[in-house]
Amino acid sequence: MNTAAPEQAPKSRAHGLRLWIPRLLGAAAVAHILVGVTAACPHWTGIVSEGVWNTVGNDDEGRMMALWFMVGGIALVGFALLARRSVVTTGTLPAELGWILLALGAPVSLMEPVSGGWSLIVIGLLAVRVSRRDRSAAGRG
Repeated sequence: MNTAAPEQAPKSRAHGLRLWIPRLLGAAAVAHILVGVTAACPHWTGIVSEGVWNTVGNDDEGRMMALWFMVGGIALVGFALLARRSVVTTGTLPAELGWILLALGAPVSLMEPVSGGWSLIVIGLLAVRVSRRDRSAAGRG
């Protein structure tokens, strides 16, 4: 069993946008969940009052929207936690995070322009920029 602690990145490498990207992503996740719960409150009330099990059918668009809004928010929380872990342990963000956020935000913003998809695009672009800067700095170091 390996009991060694993960190598900590120097504090100077974990400053700036690297720290803010996980926070921004976490804020977007919380906003997503809160909007989903608020907008779908009647659906959630029905789901809970019916006992949760087998209460979302393919023919109930409102309940499906409520479910997928919650699932999407939880996935964003996961991305935020993984991004934070990467920054804390390595001092860098993986470029894949930015590309995934762009791949999620672009179709949402195109199909529903008045939405939070734009926040995913902005955070994704920032993540790609930071990861490229990190890669350039590593090549020079």
